[in-house]
Formats: sequence, structure tokens, C-alpha cells
Amino acid sequence: MPRLVRLTQFALLFSTLTLMWQPDGSQTAMANSCDFAKVSTDDEADVGSVTRVTLYRGQALVTRTIALDGKSGSQEIVVGNLPGTVIDTSLYANSTNEIEVRAVRFRQRAVGEEPREEVRKLDEEMARTKMAIALNQKGTELAIQKLAYLDQLQNFVAPSAQTELKNGVLNAETLRELTKFSFEQRTEVAEAQIRLQEELESLNKQHDLLGRSRDQLTLNAQRTVNEAVIFLEKLVNGPQVVELNYLVSNCGWSPNYTIRGADDCDSVQVDYNALIQQMSGEDWSQVQLTLSTASPLLSASGPSLAPFNISLGSKEVAQRGNQQQAPLRQGPSGTSSDASGEGLSTFYNDNRKQQIAANVMFGNAVDFQAKTTANWSLNQYAGVNQQLELSNPIETLSSIMLDANQEASPSLSYTLDAPVSLASRTDQQMVRIFRGSLTSKFYHVATPLVSSYVYREAEVENASDIDFLAGTVTVYIDNRFVGRAEIPTVAQGETFILGFGSDAQLRTRRELIQRQDGVQGGNKEVKLEYRILVENYKKKAVDLRIFDRLPYTNRPSDIRISLENSSPALSTDPLYLKRERTKNILRWDVNVPELTSGEKATEIKYGVTLDYDRNFVINDDSSDQASVEEFQQLERSRQKR
Repeated sequence: MPRLVRLTQFALLFSTLTLMWQPDGSQTAMANSCDFAKVSTDDEADVGSVTRVTLYRGQALVTRTIALDGKSGSQEIVVGNLPGTVIDTSLYANSTNEIEVRAVRFRQRAVGEEPREEVRKLDEEMARTKMAIALNQKGTELAIQKLAYLDQLQNFVAPSAQTELKNGVLNAETLRELTKFSFEQRTEVAEAQIRLQEELESLNKQHDLLGRSRDQLTLNAQRTVNEAVIFLEKLVNGPQVVELNYLVSNCGWSPNYTIRGADDCDSVQVDYNALIQQMSGEDWSQVQLTLSTASPLLSASGPSLAPFNISLGSKEVAQRGNQQQAPLRQGPSGTSSDASGEGLSTFYNDNRKQQIAANVMFGNAVDFQAKTTANWSLNQYAGVNQQLELSNPIETLSSIMLDANQEASPSLSYTLDAPVSLASRTDQQMVRIFRGSLTSKFYHVATPLVSSYVYREAEVENASDIDFLAGTVTVYIDNRFVGRAEIPTVAQGETFILGFGSDAQLRTRRELIQRQDGVQGGNKEVKLEYRILVENYKKKAVDLRIFDRLPYTNRPSDIRISLENSSPALSTDPLYLKRERTKNILRWDVNVPELTSGEKATEIKYGVTLDYDRNFVINDDSSDQASVEEFQQLERSRQKR
């Protein structure tokens, strides 16, 4: 058989194979047979149900109730779906006597959502598009191979035709058909390559568009969830409940009134409403709601007083500083306390607002450093006020302190009668080290110069056979959470002081009632009289330790400071006399009778006399680093007896 005939047969076979190549649509059919696995989600943690909410002016205390069942023993309960506005240091848990809550920990965990139906459809379409792109690439490769085959065929046909022409056996018809076939095939391949390129560009655009659409739908698919882990001991079998409590932000309330009256009536109708801001990130459905004007306090202990250090400065320097607007004394806000008239009143009121805000910061502080820093700020703001008392006549002070006792008014709360709806293992584990009872002595303590709140405290003796290391303690009283505190390292036999939160039924306030300025020889004499009032709304008497302070100086020859007419007398507690009295910290130990308020309020009165060269003025030296360190040391010593 002539070689050209055989080549013709090969060409027919090549043509048949070409008909099997369909670069214009079979990709989709293949892609339709693909199956796609669904993405599964992690097991959800127990979320419990929100049952109570105490709404403050900028935060809310949320209570979730979690039902427990099964046998007794140690358990770790994971409560999930906490809102993004949760304050992680605020978590604590309450329970009945049948459940002992040992600790509560906050954690964050990254999770992925199960794809929604729209995402699944996009995934399927993207997979088909990807398969089509793969088939398109295979078609392009096949076209290249076909061109290579045609090149080999041409390289074979041309020498064969010349040989047969020399031998006189050339079949012109067969050569013409082969040539025509070769060019037709090259034309088809060229057209196919153009179609494949256009198709590839379209598929790539489609795939990119699908990818962008999916990214939009799954923008928040990978998210972090907030969870609480409650370590507890279930003491009995059967169903029980535990309550998880936490603070959230981005919420609050304000009062709103509607008053209705008529010309022919001698009364009006008043509607007292609350305007509520609720953007905490979780819904409150059918909850018991309490509205409160108080501040949520996590700290279980009250603030302490630092010594108020003063010194003398030249009056001429002071006056020159005033003219140059260089303040002699700056509070934490950097505002001068040396002012007069309306400027002095504005300064005083601004200082009081910052002092109130600092009280809130102190109430939310738990560890020693944070508490000491906030406490120091409180003392600094109080020092500004005391400097005003030392530097201004009583008439000026009276005019700027008219609202001085506003903070002392009781905190209010309103509980609504009806439920309300307002739209690895890398975790910590726990073992018990010690359980036992310790002897304690309870009393109340107040520092009205820095806060009107009265706090409960207890002297606790470590009568156990182990030492207690320094750490954070969660404090309960009467099975009720009252706050957090920090205790120092306590050796066997030592006694430490532990706070048990504020007592809303006791209030104190401090008043300057008299100031006299005089001259004795070449010295200026300033006499100040103060009184402290204690109101007890309880139906029983309480033992109360009240603290105040006099100015203190390391140079008593320059400034003579004396306490006058203290009624009652100061405390005779040996540790107080050793540690604090020497720094002019005052303490009275009084028994406050039950139900004494208003005119029946318990009264403490005392005076202070300052005698110094009249050519000088009093400066406040209590804000230097040495004073800060002295205060921290004093605070450390106050934690033990």
C-alpha cells in the first residue's frame, strides 16, 4: 500500500478523534456530577437564659440562669454566647446551698459558622466554574498537541510526495486531500484556541465574581465567641440551678417625666418613665429589670487616706505665680486650685466630678496596683479640696460648696413588677488545697473625706496549719456576691483585713463648719472646725471606724499643726497609733445607734489649728513620688494586723 494512502487513513482516524473533542460545553456536564461536603459546626455551649438585669447609668449587670441535672460531683459548666460588650473581669456566679461555686473564668474561642444556603450555592457554582477552567486548560493543551501532530504529518508527507514523484507513482488526488485536510484542521484548531481563550477569560471573571460574593456573605463567618467556664461542686443529685452574672457596656437609662393637669383640678398626673439605651449585643426577653442610679462596684474594700503633706512657700512667689498663671497646686486634672470667684467655683465642681468618676474607677479595680492607683487619685482630688479649705476664707468656701453633699444622697433603684423584654485542653483546671473556718471580727469603716460610702470589713485570723499566698479573692456575704479584693501573703497565726463591700444603709458626710484667720505676732493662725455626720438606717447599732486627716509636715518647726477639741476622743488602737496617727491620720471608733438619721445622726466634731510665718503661704507637697511610695507602704501595712 502506498505510504500516502496509509497517511490518508491516519488522517481519517485523527479526524474521528477530533470529533470526540468538544471544547465548548462538556466541562459543565462533568462538573454537574460533583458532590460537596457540608461544613459542620462545633457543639454549642449552654447559654442558659437571662432572667435578671440591673441596669445602671452606663452598664448593666446581667444574670443568666443555667439548669444543672445529674449526679453530684465536680463539674465545669461552659456558658456560651456572651455578648461582645461583656467586661471579662466582672464574671461571677451565685448558687443555692446545694452547689458550691469554686471559680469563674472568662475565655474567648474562635469558631466558624455553618455555611448558609446562599454560601453553599456559591460554593457549588465556584466548583463547577473551577472544573470548567480545568477542562478549558485541557482543551488548550489538546489543541497544542493537535498542531504538533499536524506539523509531524506535514514533515512526513512532503518527503514522501517527492519520493513517489521521482518514482512516477505519485497520487495527486491523495496529496490534494491531505493538504486540504491539514489546512482545514489547522483552521479548526486556531478557531478553537480563540474560543478557548475567550471562554477562559469569561470563566476567570465568573470565578472572581463568585469569590467576591462569597467573601461578602462569609465576612463574619470566622468569629470569636465569648464564654464563661464555671468550676463548681454539685453537692446533691438531681436538678439544680446556678446563676452566672456579668457586666456589659453600651447600655444605660435616664429618667423621663410626663405631667398632666387641668385648670379645674388641684392636682396633676405625673408619669415617671425611664429612657433605656440597650446596645449590649444580647436580647433581654422577659427579664426582671431593676433600674439603678448606683455604680456597679467590683471592689470589696473601701478607699484609704494618704497623708496630706504641706509646706510653706513665699507669698510673693505665690502672687507672682498667679500673675503669670503658673498654678501653685495642680490636681490630677492639671487644673490650678489657686483661683477665685466664678473660676474657683468651676474648678471646685470640676474637681468633684472627677473625684466621683475616680470613685467609680476605684470600685471597678481588683488587683492591688490598680486599686492603689485609683485610691491615690481619690486622695489627690481630696487634697485639692483641702488645699482650697486652707487657702480661702469661709465665705468663699461656703459659696462654692453648696452642693458638696450631693454625692452623699442615697443611691436609688427601681425594680419593675412585671417582666420586661428589651430587644483544649488548655483551659485552667482546679484542685482544692484547703477548706476550713477562720475566726473573724466584723466592723464598718468610713472615710467621708474621699467617699460617702460605708464599707464592711473584717479582721480574719489565719488559724490554719498552712500559709496563704497573695492572690485575688472573691467575696460573698450571706451567700451574696459583694465584690473582689486582694489579700497579701498571710503566715500562720497572722491576721489580715478583708473587705465585704459597701453597706447602703449607712452614710457619712464631712463638713467644714467654721474657719478663723488671725495674726499672733509675726505668725498667721488658721483655725478650722469640722464635723462628720453618720446616718444609720439599720435596725441595729453598728461599730464604725471613721477616718479623717489633718495636714502633715516633715518640718514642724515651720508649721505647727494641732488637733483641737476632738469629740469623741480618737481611737486608742495600738496599731493605729503606731502606723497612722504619726502621719496625722485621724480615727474614731464609735458605736452608731440604730435608726439614727437627720437630727439624730451621730456627730463627730474636731478642730485644727495651723500656725506659720505670715510671710509664707501653704503649699501641697503630697503629690511627689516619695508620697506615692509612702502611701503604697501604708496600704500594705493596713492589710495586716
